Amino acid sequence: MIIKVQQFVRFLAEWDIKRLFCIDVDNSKDLKRYVHCWSKLPQDLMQMVFERLGFADFQRAKSVCSSWLSASRQSKPTNKIPWMILFPKDNNYGLLFNPEEKDKFYKTQDLGNDFAKSFCVATCRSWLLMLDPKYLNFFEAKTQDPLYNLYILDLLTRERINLPTLVSEFGLNAPIFWMDEKTKDYLVMGMFNEEDAVSFKKGDTSWKQMPELSLSCMEQGFNMVYKDHKLYCLNYYKLKIFDFSGEIPVKVFKTSVHGFIQRLLICPGRMPPAYSLTRMKHYVVVTLSGDVLIVTSTRPCMSKIWNFEIFKMDSSKGNKWEGIDSLGDEAILLELGITVDTKEINEGVKRNSIYFNGRDFGDEYDENDVLIFSLDTKKVEKPHQFVCSSVRCSNARWFLPSFKRE
Repeated sequence: MIIKVQQFVRFLAEWDIKRLFCIDVDNSKDLKRYVHCWSKLPQDLMQMVFERLGFADFQRAKSVCSSWLSASRQSKPTNKIPWMILFPKDNNYGLLFNPEEKDKFYKTQDLGNDFAKSFCVATCRSWLLMLDPKYLNFFEAKTQDPLYNLYILDLLTRERINLPTLVSEFGLNAPIFWMDEKTKDYLVMGMFNEEDAVSFKKGDTSWKQMPELSLSCMEQGFNMVYKDHKLYCLNYYKLKIFDFSGEIPVKVFKTSVHGFIQRLLICPGRMPPAYSLTRMKHYVVVTLSGDVLIVTSTRPCMSKIWNFEIFKMDSSKGNKWEGIDSLGDEAILLELGITVDTKEINEGVKRNSIYFNGRDFGDEYDENDVLIFSLDTKKVEKPHQFVCSSVRCSNARWFLPSFKRE
């Protein structure tokens, strides 16, 4: 019988080796021989095993024995399986959900006294960008605009990086967050009013305005994604790409999105009521192969009926946009602006689907549910009933957990 690598490691980690192989516990020589055998597997073989594991199995395998722990430090796995973090209301911890383990939560450690009143506005691997609004007295703050405390938090190790207070009427809109886990270099940016962008990176002492990214008409037609040191900016008129590999961002691409990005103008008395109350949002998504997609979501107000349209930029046809009906074996994580390959995930993430959060539509009827829109059936469903019915949460987000090699 061929046993999957993940199942093999899970058995070794969760069950005692002597029980797994029916070793005579009274025969110490027999026991030592088998334990010695498994602890002395070739390092190159162990590295091949580790590099094929998901996050949960990687953590289990490290605990089998000291030689397996050593092999884990030499491997370079790339986690393919997104996890969900849920934020229970008024609590200083998070709940982690692995789609491969449908009936189990992992509770994080205490993440600090201000965690319960903070909002997660972006994620990068296992790091969270948290925003804590501070509405101070005018004479104390010397400003009429509210103050926002931002900090970066590793939800697995509790390492924390505090950022300077941001003075802004709107907070930090369309936030972007990137972290290099080896060097701990990081970049945070977003819109702090309707036209101006700001950024803060490792080594800075204050927020800096970014005239290269200053854009008007942000409203609900503005979205940004950061991937491979490139920033993809979408508004109602243009898609722009900036290269961040140097000291100063450089615009390397621009194309029109006219005809594919619509604006809903509410004109009471002049438009049909159903149309004027329709919620519409636009997202930019970068696929595994580097293709750029525009995803448009619409939903009538006070309704649970969503619809999604996807447009793909075809560089072979002069950067024209064409509607597509299928993602093949990929799925979109809309908040992260990326796709994942479902073929490399055993279970838990459905192909040809869009994973999104109902709270993004922003009215009192919305619930903080993470939902799935199937492009095959054109219907919305909840990912797992266990998740949706077990915990009352203020928010939920998908993230790709980091492999720690301590």
